[in-house]
Amino acid sequence: MEMTIQAAETNLASNRFVCEVEEFRETIANPSFTLDEKKRAYGLIVKHAALLDPEDAGFWRAGVALKVALCAWLDFQPMLEH
Repeated sequence: MEMTIQAAETNLASNRFVCEVEEFRETIANPSFTLDEKKRAYGLIVKHAALLDPEDAGFWRAGVALKVALCAWLDFQPMLEH
């Protein structure tokens, strides 16, 4: 899994977050990753979203990326066995 970034104590740059969301979407689409790995990747996206700096000029792009990540996660849900 490409997403190896540890949760930081400081703000996260919006452009880095957008890249993480792109990696997350690839992770969700990859059948070689386990459900636990996909859940962990989604958890990192949520944690990192809380670290975004609203004063960053690219904050709006990060917000759009967060929406994209949520949609990707929800689209993945029907594939889960119940």
